[in-house]
Amino acid sequence: MTHERPTPAREPAPRVRTAVVTGAASGIGAAIARRLARAGWQVTGWDLAPPTPDADGVRGRTVDVADHRAVAAAADAVDGLDLLVNAAGIGGSGAAATLAPDRWDRVLAVDLNAVFYTSRALYRALSARRGLIVNIASITAHRAGRDRAAYCTAKAGVVMLTEVLGVEWAADGIRVVGVSPGYTRTPMVERALASGGLDEDRIRARTPQGRLLEADEVAAFVHALTGDTFAAVTATTLPFDGGWTANGDY
Repeated sequence: MTHERPTPAREPAPRVRTAVVTGAASGIGAAIARRLARAGWQVTGWDLAPPTPDADGVRGRTVDVADHRAVAAAADAVDGLDLLVNAAGIGGSGAAATLAPDRWDRVLAVDLNAVFYTSRALYRALSARRGLIVNIASITAHRAGRDRAAYCTAKAGVVMLTEVLGVEWAADGIRVVGVSPGYTRTPMVERALASGGLDEDRIRARTPQGRLLEADEVAAFVHALTGDTFAAVTATTLPFDGGWTANGDY
């Protein structure tokens, strides 16, 4: 009599983790999308001019994240989601006394309202996977600056929204974490440096590490937040700024 050896059960293939990254066409959002895709994530970038699929495999979708109807329509195509990164943002310099209402409205729409719209629209998809939301805030959410009424206000709102959503949605298994980068070499910052709106020497002098950040550094930090090491971190915003926020010696 021959005895056939039982066929060993196959291990189920690991589930591919999915992410939506807003503002994925450039700057910090683009760096985060590339980083995740290289790590094997299935990444969709939402932007007005979405990223062209490249070797990293980031898929693009045209979405105006400041339009809640457009966001809701895009979210309908998402069944389950492991990560939402709200990185879309625009600058908004201008003295408060002369700042045009339309400019104020647009900065808050893109930099604050969109964070609420996307988080709310993808809530069910995130809760299905006990997912994570990472909101890209800014050091200007914590320190006021001249000619930045709209931008500082919007980013401060992101910090508080992060805390509220983190508290409300913890029972659903959703973590919500903010990241406040320091001055980072992005196209927006580079334009401000070139126009004289920012002074690189002053930034370096104000920053204890004496340098600007690179977008890939921020992306690596955001990727790390998806790991089990940070499982208890939620409803808070973490500085990532080379010591800029803590520095009172200036």
